[in-house]
This record gives sequence, structure tokens and C-alpha cells, in this order.
Amino acid sequence: MKDRRSQIIDAATALICRSGFAQTSVDDVIREAGLCGKGHFYHHFKSKEELGYAVVEREFERFAERGLSILRDPLTPPLARLGHFIDVIVDEQEGEECGAGCPFGNLSVEFAQRNDGLRRELARVFERWARQLDTLLYEARDELLEGTDTERLAHFIIATLEGALLMSRVQRRSEITRGIAEQLKELVATRVRGREVVAASPSAQRSDAAFARNSERRSGGIAE
Repeated sequence: MKDRRSQIIDAATALICRSGFAQTSVDDVIREAGLCGKGHFYHHFKSKEELGYAVVEREFERFAERGLSILRDPLTPPLARLGHFIDVIVDEQEGEECGAGCPFGNLSVEFAQRNDGLRRELARVFERWARQLDTLLYEARDELLEGTDTERLAHFIIATLEGALLMSRVQRRSEITRGIAEQLKELVATRVRGREVVAASPSAQRSDAAFARNSERRSGGIAE
């Protein structure tokens, strides 16, 4: 059975995914978590903002456990780890309650304008993610073309994944993420000596084909 604090964080995460942080009130969280009153909430969190910090931290911990741990696997070659990581991120986000969209990307859009403290916390989260990718790419430096800026490439990978996940959520089409993820892996492969493409998963290949077919149909419809 979950402890009360985790119960509150879970409720807040679900509400923020559906309605956004600004539109989620303490009373909403209390109802969603099934608490008896505000006393139970304020026993664990001094404010809604403190709860926001907890949501960001817990979501990053989950992300690190299921995603970033792949990047640190010492038994798998670095670029193979990167390909697996991209596939796992896409797979995991398709099953999330928020839909196809990374929680950090969704929150950062809102927090960047409304709450400087939470914006800084999210910036720290993104930087931790970027450092992990940079470390992996540096480990693969002998496989990459001379002059490859691994830090810059790490930030590009994050920006591409976040953009793809956001587009999928807005359009409610998971194949968008799959297609862009495969394009991302192909682009990374252009920085590899001998252009050894990071292998695509079979499910990703099917989704990429479906995305291309849908694009052709829409283009045909516009032409008519």
C-alpha cells in the first residue's frame, strides 16, 4: 500500500497532466487523492509549489530508473545503448496517462512563464539528462567523426525527442514520435565513422511506414 505522501504526488501528477499546474488547486489534489481534509495535505507539503517540486523530482527519478539506466549499461556498446534508450522513451510515453508527451517538456512550457523556482528545478533536470547523454557520446568518441561536439549533440537529441513527444500529444498520433525517433537515429548515424546506422526496432519501422502512408493520404487530400 502506498504511503500518504506518494498518494498525494500521484494524484497531483495525474491532475497536472490533464489540466496543467496553474489549473490544479490544492482542493483538487485533496479530492483526487481521497484525503479527508487539508490537514493531511499540509502535513506533507507546505504549499502547492513544494508539491510541484516533489512531482518534478519523482518524475525524474522514474525517468532515470527506466530510461537513463539504459545509457549507463556497461555491457552494451554506447551507440546501441542510445538506440535502445530512444526506443524505450517512445514506448514508455505511449503508455503514460499524459498521452504521448514527456512530463518534463509539458511542465517546462508552463513553469518557464509562471514560476521561476520550478523553472530552475526543471532546468536542472534537463541538465542532468544532457550530462548523461554527453557522457555516453563521449564514451563513443572513437566511433564518432572527428570534431563531433558531444555536448551539443546531446542537447539536440533531447530537443528532438521533446518536440516529437509534444507533437504526438497535440495531434494524438503516436506514430509521429516513432517516425521522428527513427529520423533522429539516422541523423546521429551521420556522425558515425562509416555511417553505421543505429538499428531501428521492428515496431518503430512499422510506425514510421504508417506515418509516411498517412502523410501521403493527407497530401493527396489537400491536392484534391
